[in-house]
Amino acid sequence: MLRGRELVVGFFVTLIIFSFLVVNAEGNPKVFYGKVVGIEFSAIQVRGKNGRISWFWMGHRTHLESRGPFFGDRVRIEYVKDRLGRNAVTRIKVLK
Repeated sequence: MLRGRELVVGFFVTLIIFSFLVVNAEGNPKVFYGKVVGIEFSAIQVRGKNGRISWFWMGHRTHLESRGPFFGDRVRIEYVKDRLGRNAVTRIKVLK
């Protein structure tokens, strides 16, 4: 029968292995082109070419290449999925 100390060590080893698997699941940023249709605090709504509206979250790590987007601007967004499953913007550029 396993003693308490061995059980705790086994739990932490398993936790470390699974945390490495989750961290490696994050990949390269994806690119999305669209037109801004809404802005709420740190979230931005963008309509793609297919008419679908997607939400993107901007934060302190978001890099603005030109200026902040406004309603009606065409934008190029590079994003990744954050730990909460949201589309987190890493780079945003307003297109002409």
